[in-house]
Amino acid sequence: MLNYLRRRFSFADRKTDDPTPHGLNPVSIVTVTRDGLFFSRLLVERVRALAGDRRYEIIVVDRGSTDGTVAWMKRQPDVRLVRYPQWRTRGHGHAEAAEKGIRLARFERIVLMDSDAHPVAEDWLAHSVDALDDNVRLCGARFVDRHLGNPHGWYVHPHFMGFFKSDFGRLIVLGKLQGERTDTGEEATIRVIAAGHEVRSFPIEFCAALSVGHPRVPTVSGGVFHAWYVSRLEHEEAAVIRETSGQVSRESYLTPLQAQLRRAYGLAF
Repeated sequence: MLNYLRRRFSFADRKTDDPTPHGLNPVSIVTVTRDGLFFSRLLVERVRALAGDRRYEIIVVDRGSTDGTVAWMKRQPDVRLVRYPQWRTRGHGHAEAAEKGIRLARFERIVLMDSDAHPVAEDWLAHSVDALDDNVRLCGARFVDRHLGNPHGWYVHPHFMGFFKSDFGRLIVLGKLQGERTDTGEEATIRVIAAGHEVRSFPIEFCAALSVGHPRVPTVSGGVFHAWYVSRLEHEEAAVIRETSGQVSRESYLTPLQAQLRRAYGLAF
C-alpha cells in the first residue's frame, strides 16, 4: 500500500495544474497544526478516502508538535510537512503559518482547513473549489457575526476556505489587518465582495449525528465537519472552560467526541 501511494503521489505526477483525464481539478489542501495528532491524522485519512481520481497534495504546517504528529506526517507519502515553530511568528501565528503553506502549494486551487476539520461528503470539492471561476473567487463555510470592520455581517471562516493561489495576498488575506475589528480570514470575504466578485458560501449547521451534548458544536458546512475548540483545548483548556461556562472541556467534549469519531469511522487509533 505504501509503495502504491508513493507512486501515486510522486512529485513528477504533480508538476502540472491541468485537470485529470476525468476533468477533476488538482487541489492543494493546507492545514496548520500543533499537537492534536488524532484530528490531523483523521483529516489526512478522510481527504485520502474522498479524493477519488483527483490529484492533490496535503501541506501540513506544524507549529511545534510534541505528540508524535511530526513523525506520523513524515511517513505519509501524500503529505508535505513544513516545520514553522511558534517562535518564528510575529503577529497572528496561525495565519502566518497558513500563509507559509499556501506559498508552497503546487496547485492553483487551494483549500485551507483547520486541523480539527475533515471532509465527510464525496462532493465537497465539486461544490466548492471546482466552482471557482472568473467571477466566483472564494468559497467555504459561512460564519455569521457582526464585527465592526465588516459591513456584511458574515464571512467565510478559515476552517474551510477555498480560493485561487493567484489571488493570495491580493483578494485573499488571512491576517487580522483591522485588529479586533475583523477575525482571521475575514478580510478575504470583504475584499472579494469589494472587487465585485462572488463568494460561494455554505451554512454552518449543527452535526447532530456526532453530538456529544453541546447544543452548537460540532458542525458540518459544505460537506466538511469541524470539531471546534480542539486546538485550544490542547493548550488553553482553562480559558475555554471559562468562555463556555464549563460546557467545553477535555472530559466533557474532546474525549467523547473522539470516541464518537472512532465509532463512526471504525478507527483503530
